[in-house]
Amino acid sequence: MIDFLKYKSACMFFSLALIASGLVAYFMQGGFKYAIDFAGGAEINISFEKSIDIGVLRNAISSQGWQDSVIQSIGKDGKNFIVKLGGVTVEGLEDKFRMAVDAATPGNTMTVTHIDWIGAEVGKDMKKNAIFAVLLSILAILLYVAIRSKFAYGVGAVVALCHDMLAVLVCILLFKEQISLSVLAAILAILGYSINDTIVIFSRIRDNVKKMKDHTLNDIVNISINQTLRRTLLTSFSTLLSVIAFYVLGGESLRGFSFVMMLGIIFGTYSSIYIASPVMIYLEQRAAHKKEVL
Repeated sequence: MIDFLKYKSACMFFSLALIASGLVAYFMQGGFKYAIDFAGGAEINISFEKSIDIGVLRNAISSQGWQDSVIQSIGKDGKNFIVKLGGVTVEGLEDKFRMAVDAATPGNTMTVTHIDWIGAEVGKDMKKNAIFAVLLSILAILLYVAIRSKFAYGVGAVVALCHDMLAVLVCILLFKEQISLSVLAAILAILGYSINDTIVIFSRIRDNVKKMKDHTLNDIVNISINQTLRRTLLTSFSTLLSVIAFYVLGGESLRGFSFVMMLGIIFGTYSSIYIASPVMIYLEQRAAHKKEVL
């Protein structure tokens, strides 16, 4: 049997160090980079007379200084694309965009089929709604776990969720990824994935507490984690393979989503063992000590 809790102090130190490095990166980089969903910008639908390589289009756009851009190919013929440009102004954008692309694709007529604009105020509202959605999800999970079992279990699960979210945000900062709606969707999916793994372990702990009254809580938690380890590893590994496929083959539009999902699976598995369980043990032992004193 593996003594997982033997390494809980080292893992806690690693998690604190990771979050601390994220705080440093946040102030050094001036915060997160936001996609046009939150920062505002333009979404341009274009089509070409002939097929072109997406790299040619990407070079044409970057040559104009539009660094915060995402290009998504539609279909398999290489003629239709969606281009998202962040931090751009409405005035003169379409003409400048046409000139840049036409210069890079001589003899291939481009048609702008549609342009959508997202204002900065809309981006601010979406930021607020995104934060509210995440906080509401965490609160709902806390209430669910607390009602389903004990309050200590609920707190342990929520601390693990907050850890996962912070760890993922730190990695987004360190790897200079943009926060977009797809990244937000991945973060919300991570919360569900992580809590599922935590609940499986906590359910086994609750069952074993009733059966193993002659064991300490630490021993029961270790036994429970070992009993669910195969299920945890198989689920995490199979899900990770699917997400890696998305990351490699999904193109630019799925890159942020799959990147965050990969991190979430890793941190979610880690936190279920080394964050949720130790926090729950601490609260349970503290409650037991108060009862003894009274």
